[in-house]
Amino acid sequence: MSDLPDLAQTLTKAPPRRARTSKGEARRQRLLEVAAQSFLEHGYAGTSVGQIVGQAKGSVATAYQLFGSKEGLLAEVLCRELDVLAGIVFAAMPGEQSAHARPVRSALPLLAQRLLAASLAPRSLAFYRLLTTECERLPKLIADLMAAADDSIYAPLQACLSRAVQRGELAVDDPHQAARLLGYQIQGIAAEARLVADYPATPTVQHRQACEYGVQAFLRAFSV
Repeated sequence: MSDLPDLAQTLTKAPPRRARTSKGEARRQRLLEVAAQSFLEHGYAGTSVGQIVGQAKGSVATAYQLFGSKEGLLAEVLCRELDVLAGIVFAAMPGEQSAHARPVRSALPLLAQRLLAASLAPRSLAFYRLLTTECERLPKLIADLMAAADDSIYAPLQACLSRAVQRGELAVDDPHQAARLLGYQIQGIAAEARLVADYPATPTVQHRQACEYGVQAFLRAFSV
């Protein structure tokens, strides 16, 4: 587990999606961070754009110009959180170009443990629980977020598996579906953990072991 960053601290305060220096971008990021905290503390229904703007000392007109609506603001908040999560999961180790470029038998266990840990970090847990209460009210937002997850999480996993096939490390006939199989397996472990009140800031030994066992079973199933 030494390859894992301090996810609890990393996800405590999400960085901007893109590095910008303009005052306008700084105001935008301030609105997003205040909105994130408000959604987590008060829920979607209990949060208003006016309340967010007041706390951020911004402009209501600017907020609507940037995000269109409260739903648009939540969508931007969630996409930013997803960017942070993906950046942690696929971060390269020192001397590497990318974490998923290493041999698959060392890459997949690392990526799986990172994904599990990032999914169960306190901030990720809080946003997941927010989404479960709002999914029926905001179906388009959920669909858009799932599409974003395909690009941010499943596409890199698929690329990792495709490279492994090209190197002769695995025999995977459909890397697209295999990536989802692995991701759903990890999210199944996370789903159980999300039901636990006061879940610790990092995955329990039981859940880490289940993740490792699942990855090794996956590798055996597709071994050459």
